[in-house]
Amino acid sequence: MRSLQVVALTLCLLGGLYLLTQAPAFFLPSRWDPSMGHDFDPSAARLLGAGMLALALAGMRYMKEMYYSAARHLPGTAGQRQYFALIVLAIVLIASAFQTAEPGPNPDYRPPSHTR
Repeated sequence: MRSLQVVALTLCLLGGLYLLTQAPAFFLPSRWDPSMGHDFDPSAARLLGAGMLALALAGMRYMKEMYYSAARHLPGTAGQRQYFALIVLAIVLIASAFQTAEPGPNPDYRPPSHTR
């Protein structure tokens, strides 16, 4: 389980750094309907990258406290408040990225051949 957490943390960290520094414009198809989705401009991509970095930072703090410290215990009240603030910051940044991105049709979508 810990190796899966490290992989997810690494993907959040590298993906967030890439989105924050390069700010590519991209289209993210919807999960249930690939003909629709969100068109991310550079500012929305930066917001998404910042949210991913905040999530990676919260994950690093959790893993440090629970796996890589001598005393494996929950942090004190101040540490829990900081962790909560990081999670809320990540949620707000990712939600604002999706709010900023323009919803619309997928420019590369072609319906399956059996529905044509």
